[in-house]
This record gives sequence, structure tokens and C-alpha cells, in this order.
Amino acid sequence: MNRPTGPIVPATDAILGEEARWQEETRGPAMDGRPERRDPFVTQALKWPIKPLYTPADLDAVGFDYMADLGFPGEYPYTRSTRPNGHRTDFWTMTQVTGFGKGEDWAKRARYMLDQGLSGLILEYDLATTNGYDSDDPIVEGEVGRAGMALDSLEDLEKAFELPFDKLKYLMSVCNAPQPVNLAMIIAALEKKSVDPKDFVLHIVNGILIEYTCVGRYIYPPEHGLRIATDCIEYIIRNHPNWAPISIISAQLQPAKANPVQEIAYSLAIACAYIDAVLERGLDIDTVAPYINHFVVNVDMDFFEGVCKLRAFRKCWARLMKERYGATKPEALKIRMMTSPTTIALTLQQPLNNIARLGIMATACALGGAGEAMTTPLYDEAHALPGENAIRVGAAIQHIVAHETGVAETIDPLAGSYYVETLTKQMEDAAFAEMDKVFAMGGAVKAIETGYIQRALGREQYERNKDIEEGRRKWVGVNHLTRADEEREIEIFRLDEAMEEEQIRKVRDLRARRDQPAVDAALEKVREAARNGENMVPPCLEAVKLYATHGEICNAMRDVFGVHSADSQLMGI
Repeated sequence: MNRPTGPIVPATDAILGEEARWQEETRGPAMDGRPERRDPFVTQALKWPIKPLYTPADLDAVGFDYMADLGFPGEYPYTRSTRPNGHRTDFWTMTQVTGFGKGEDWAKRARYMLDQGLSGLILEYDLATTNGYDSDDPIVEGEVGRAGMALDSLEDLEKAFELPFDKLKYLMSVCNAPQPVNLAMIIAALEKKSVDPKDFVLHIVNGILIEYTCVGRYIYPPEHGLRIATDCIEYIIRNHPNWAPISIISAQLQPAKANPVQEIAYSLAIACAYIDAVLERGLDIDTVAPYINHFVVNVDMDFFEGVCKLRAFRKCWARLMKERYGATKPEALKIRMMTSPTTIALTLQQPLNNIARLGIMATACALGGAGEAMTTPLYDEAHALPGENAIRVGAAIQHIVAHETGVAETIDPLAGSYYVETLTKQMEDAAFAEMDKVFAMGGAVKAIETGYIQRALGREQYERNKDIEEGRRKWVGVNHLTRADEEREIEIFRLDEAMEEEQIRKVRDLRARRDQPAVDAALEKVREAARNGENMVPPCLEAVKLYATHGEICNAMRDVFGVHSADSQLMGI
């Protein structure tokens, strides 16, 4: 057997030498007189340089180690998947967001969506509800039932839950600031419907801390917002252990223009704030982490940034739980994700183009592991509440990705790509560096109270908006291939204008026929629990069953906690 007689050259040096030769002899001559179409090539959100070619030398440069950084599906560090068999056994739960009008309006739409093959729904509430007001409060005039379902009392949920619970296996309820009230209403409504809570998965979002950073649907100051969120987490762990008490909505940071590193770092730091608060109530990390490990993560149109972000999220969570908290049980080390194409990639102009965008982003979600569930925004969302045709198309997109593309036939099919592994490792390292900054200033709550996170997001918004305005990022229909004569080409769902008046009449009629002294006594118990540091869910549940209204219970807590008013100096760039 012949052996080389010359000096042995390290593999990386040999590859770098060959790459330099290729650049000089092959690529360079091919580019003579033909400059690249962009200078420089960078990722959309992070603005990180993109090389023309990636090789094993790039993995060596970032310190990539197969077992430490990649490993095998279902095993630490879970980069490839938290599921040992990926989606070869079953697909992700296919969901959509819905919410508008009265309870009975939502129930009708929800039944239609379940008939389209969905098994999970995400219930959004209107701005009156999420900000803790009843529909007849003058401050919310014109907003009732617009951006979600109006929820004034238990009666509304009794109407909304006229559903086939044999089809609906999973419901996510999005109501962050008044979460103890919302949780109490759902528990009471399920009791009224004789739905066994053990056979039904309720997932409350309960993610108030992110609301302070970018969304703005908060009521109480951050310390009290965290306290009542922790009350809900503790109550569910102790009373409904099969339910999910929180989601960390990274998907709210992303539309605020957080880049992938910021998404990972800030959402994980926020998760740590919840974990620390629950640990103080006598529970251990291996019990707590599996209840706080659910994240909703968007994918944008930069395909590889999206795929790598999902992979990095899994590894960063596993490392954080193991290295910061000493978690040992696999369920504590595994992140659970609901993935989604982002709504901010969808355009008002030429809305049918959004169908292509949704298909591309949903494919990126699937290639990044998809998570336990995927929700699909709808192509007409930039115009109005989604119409029924958009719902059908949105459901079909998920089925097309799942059944027709083959992307879920093998586990983590992009693993081993020199570019994908390099970008995943770089995101992980940068995310931990940013988390260290947040922890050094006292954690996520302190970073919110001082405006650190808000200012960072503001800077990102400014820079990325400039990219579009100045044409560095092409957006078809917006600054590229625009149509001056464009006409609306989709159906528009329009809410019945009489709905708001009817909802107001209903809540006023309710107040006139209930046992008012009993309601007053129950609301005082809510105030006492708020003052005494007791868990807020039981007194809210008692008040709800007596038909105290959503706004009345929120006001009782306002009497004790006060309200949060963001300092404009903390919100700027």
C-alpha cells in the first residue's frame, strides 16, 4: 500500500489551501468583468456576512464538535430534535389563530376551522379584554370584538365553548395581562360544559414580561405582572398538571424587529425570570422547567436564519437548564416550540404573493424541526380579519408541507451543511453573550425596567426599516415589482357593525340580573388576595362563577397594584 512521502498537512490547512487555489484559479477568472449582484452579502436580520462558500474549515473556525454541538435526535443538546424520531411517527399539531366578535361568533368560526382538518386553535381576545376593560367602558369604544373575541363574563365563554371537544384537543388562550381572570373563566366554562380537564390540553400564554418590551398590552407594573403570572403557573402545576401554564412568545419580539440572537437571548432571559419566581415557591427545577419550556417562535423570509434559529433555540435552552440550574431530567432539558411563519413578512400590496411567502416560511419551520405545533398566519391578514378562503388555504399550506415536500421524512435533513452548522453555532455563542449582559444587570425584569431591551429593539427597527426604505432589502410589491394600478384582489371579512352594541347590551343586562352583593364580596376577596400575596386564581375563580365581569376583576387588582405607564425615555432608540 502506497503511503504519502511528503509532510502531513493538517486537514484544515489543506482545505484552506485548496479553497485559496479554487478562488484564484476557478472562481476569480469566472468573475472577471462580472461583479456580484450584491456587495456585501449579509443575512437579513443579523447583518452577518455570508461567504460564497463554506467548508469544514469554517466549522473548525467556530469550534464545532459533532457530539457536543449536534449529537443525535432526542438526546442532549437536542440541536437536531427533541423527538428521537422527528416527525416520522406523527406530524406537528396544525393550528391557526382566530378571534373576533362575540363568543357565539368565535364558536362558529372555530367549528369551521376544525372541519378543515385542524386539531388545535389559538384564541385571541380583543384589545378591551387584553387590557382589562369591559366592552361598555368608554375607553374601548370602537375596539370591541375587532382584534379578537370580546370577553366580558363567564357567559361569553359558555357561548364560545359550543365546540366539538372530540375534535378540539388543544386550545391556546392569549390573554397576558389579566391572565388569572382569563384562566378562571376558562376553568369555570369547562366545568359548565362537563369537559374533563384531563382529556383536554389548555395552554395559557401568560407571557406578560414580553408585553412590556414591545407589544404594550400590560396593565400592572412589571413586578406585579410577574407575580400574577407566577400565580397562574403555580396553580396549574399543582391543580392541572397536564395543562401548559405559559408560553414565552419570542414571536412577539421578532415582529418588533429583534434579530435572531436577541430573540433567543431575551426570551430565554425572560424564561429565567419566571423560573426563578416559581422556584421561590418551593418547587424544584426538574419539576418547573417542563412547564416553562414552551416557546412560540417565528420564522422570517431569510430561510437559513430561520432554520438555524430553531436549532440554536433547542441547544441554548438545554445548555441553560443544565449549566445555570443543574436540571437533570430530559423533560427539563427539552424545549417545546410552536413555530410559525411571521406575519411581518406579509404585505398589504399584492396579497396573493403572501401564499408563496407562507409556503416558504412553513417549509423553513419544518426543516428546522417544526416543534410540537405549527400555526400558519393567513395571506389576507394585512387587510382584515381572515376570510374563510384564507383559512382553507392556510390549513392546506401546512398539509402540503407535511405530505408533499418530503421535508419531514428524515430528521434534521440540513444537519451537516457547513453553512447551517456554522450559522447555528454562531447564533448560540452570540445569544449566550447577550444573555450574560442581561444577567449581569440583574435579569430580564431589570433589563425591562431600565429600558435596555426596548432600546435594543428600537435600534433594530430603525436599521431594518432603513434597509427597506433605501432598497437594500427587496420586498416584492412594496419596493420591487410594484404595481401602480393595483386593485384589491381578495375577499375582505367585515365584522357586523351592530356587534359592539349587542355585546354592550349583554354585559349591562348581566349586571342587572346577578346577585350584586355576592359579586361585591367576591371582588373584595380579590383585593385582599392581591394585598396579602395570596395566589390570585382561587379568588378570581370564585368571582367569575358569580358572574363578576372581566373588567371588574381587573379593576379590583388595579386598586391594589396600580397601573404601569412606560417612561418614554426608556422606550426610545
